[in-house]
Amino acid sequence: MPASANESSTVCHEDVRQDPEATAVPGTPGRLLDSIGRYASSLITISRWELLLTVALMTLTSLTEGLGVALLFPILQVAGLNMTNEGHVGHYTGEVQKLLRHSGLRPSLWLATMLMAFMLLMALRSLFNSAQSVGTLNTVLKYEMTLSQQLYQAIISADWLFLVRRRSSDFTHVLTAELSRVATATYQFIGFLASATLVTVYGALAMKLSAGTTLIVLAAGTILMSVSRGWMRVIHESGMALSENMRAIYSSATEHLQSLKSIKTYDTQRADLKMFRSLEGATLKENLRAAKNQAAASFWFESGSLLILAGVIFFSLHILRVGAASILLLLAVFTRLMPRLATGNSQIQAFLSDLPAFENVMKVTRECREHAESLTGASAVPALRHEIRLESVCFKYEPQRSSVLDCLSLTIVAGQITAIVGSSGAGKSTIADLVNGLLTVREGRILIDGVELTPQNGHAWRRQVGYVAQDTVLFHNTVRANLLWARPDATGKDLENALSLSAAEFVFDLPGGLDTVVGDRGVLLSNGQRQRIALARALLRNPSLLILDEATNSLDLENEQRILDAIAQLKSRSTILMIAHRASAIQRADMIYVIEGGRVVDSGAWSSLSSQPSGRAGLIFRVQGAPF
Repeated sequence: MPASANESSTVCHEDVRQDPEATAVPGTPGRLLDSIGRYASSLITISRWELLLTVALMTLTSLTEGLGVALLFPILQVAGLNMTNEGHVGHYTGEVQKLLRHSGLRPSLWLATMLMAFMLLMALRSLFNSAQSVGTLNTVLKYEMTLSQQLYQAIISADWLFLVRRRSSDFTHVLTAELSRVATATYQFIGFLASATLVTVYGALAMKLSAGTTLIVLAAGTILMSVSRGWMRVIHESGMALSENMRAIYSSATEHLQSLKSIKTYDTQRADLKMFRSLEGATLKENLRAAKNQAAASFWFESGSLLILAGVIFFSLHILRVGAASILLLLAVFTRLMPRLATGNSQIQAFLSDLPAFENVMKVTRECREHAESLTGASAVPALRHEIRLESVCFKYEPQRSSVLDCLSLTIVAGQITAIVGSSGAGKSTIADLVNGLLTVREGRILIDGVELTPQNGHAWRRQVGYVAQDTVLFHNTVRANLLWARPDATGKDLENALSLSAAEFVFDLPGGLDTVVGDRGVLLSNGQRQRIALARALLRNPSLLILDEATNSLDLENEQRILDAIAQLKSRSTILMIAHRASAIQRADMIYVIEGGRVVDSGAWSSLSSQPSGRAGLIFRVQGAPF
């Protein structure tokens, strides 16, 4: 990547497109309700049938529990406790007794039958509750997995220019920590639905016993929930701040762990730890703030619930003159109802705390989709047989920055080795990315055998390209897996040929041969070994165009010569574009283009350029240590 590109990735990663939702004040009721609505819509769309089954199981669980509680007083009536004159309760128990008389059962079996029915209802409740737990897990996992896949697809389908402007750690954070919080939020949301369902069943039962008392409770509960809205907004804001703090931790941890060798070499562990502790401290502080807000909201909600219950009992006894049995049953119902209300309140608070993670996931997914590579009118490009021609190509990474390439024109002849040389920041790697189809030309055009390279045919063209970068990164897997990643259908013979062409036969002397694990980013191998495996991976694709971006810099001279000899033999079937510094590599080229300031300042074969040591080409060669 050229200097300008590196600057884009480190300086411009915060230059994100303005989110239309960001114009709303964070934590305002409208934004919060909109966010909840988008979340519910997303959950229903993705997990429609799983969620429907879970809600059905919730309903069955609540109904069986409610029916079990409703059987308590008929059981007491049958057991000998007279409730005939207890208002609604007496009427209800009388109706149950009538049903028993009409059933044909002997009175001596009534109590046993009702106890068996009660036990059966409780057993069914336990069964439905267990099935609901599994259904909830299935719903959460499907939702999380689908969001994860959608996000990952959006990231890898995004335009390369958009990706280099962002920190890769931001994507990692959203794919891991934020999605985990979304899963937790979904658990809380479904738990709230379960609590709400049970509250509805108990509310219906309470209405049957005493409509007036129940309406008073519902009115007081509505007021209580309304008062809690302020706490909910504060909790949601804490969740948003937590997302930002966690993103900062992920960014810092990723960048510093990738530089761990430098940190230890410079002995800056203490300063690095201090910085990390500072970030962790901010996150801890935000977590504690959220926990305190949730605890305070729960305390006031539960205290208010108890006051409401005490007032309802007093009002029912002294104003409504509700009978003692009815009060007892209402107490039994409300004793079951209040903990559910408190649980539901805690669940909705926890949900609101984690809801910003969902907003973040959807925001990153949307941004990536807005910058997706265009596939509209996708077309193929011909196999490279004649030439690749760059005509007056201009390119800049940011509109406000200076151009990296300035009306550059050059030709890459098929079947030849073309070398591009120049000082750092001259635009060499940008040329490789443009020819590769990763970047799109803003002015000018790139022609492959006369067919213009566009975003629409870039995908098809890249399938014909092999690429070896200066900084080679291998997957934490076996050598075989790293090779097959480029071409899954390759045979053992194909692997052997590619390794031989890239001077990577050392693989067969490793402890596990092709099945040796190379370590994180290939750390268990030397730089030269990693580059040779990367070259073998590129050759395995049988590319029409092979791009070598400083690919031999980490090799010793002996192995570099072996690879250059192999590359020279590939000219009959592949076109080689080589970005190099070493004279040993450059002098193998059929054509050399010298780039300076984004323009071609000199070109020709090695023999002609090396005979002019006083020219620009000679100066660049000397700076790069290329002897004449």
